Amino acid sequence: MRKGKTALAVFLLVSGLTSAETFPKSRLVNGGREIPVRLQLDKDTGTMTLSNANMANISIPYAQVEKLSYEQAAHHRVKEGAILMLASLGAGGVVMLTKSKSHWLYVDYKNSDGSAKSLVVKLDKREYKTALSVLHEQSGKEIETLTAEKGKAYR
Repeated sequence: MRKGKTALAVFLLVSGLTSAETFPKSRLVNGGREIPVRLQLDKDTGTMTLSNANMANISIPYAQVEKLSYEQAAHHRVKEGAILMLASLGAGGVVMLTKSKSHWLYVDYKNSDGSAKSLVVKLDKREYKTALSVLHEQSGKEIETLTAEKGKAYR
């Protein structure tokens, strides 16, 4: 039993030394499709990396980021409610009245050749606050909020 505790302690110590934060439930919007990606924000290397097993990593140094924007969008769950109505009319109606929220991060940056690029990342509802906070802290850049509170920077 002692070996297990020692291995756990070493793992926790090593994992605590890294300055990278990972958000595994993010999605990259590419050509109208949402691709599941892992967003990694690394303070040591000063980069934001999006990775997925089926695509090449996208790595953006914070120094090349020109603008960061955040937007929260809400929409009624009409499609989900309509499907549920087939099983239960009342439950489907209630679901149609509820709203779903999406959290979007827009990144405008200069590519290594100097050309302007942008990408859109959908953040998970359980991760977006931490991701935005870490991104602001590590990059030193303000994150413009594009929702009803337009013009306010995220803190």
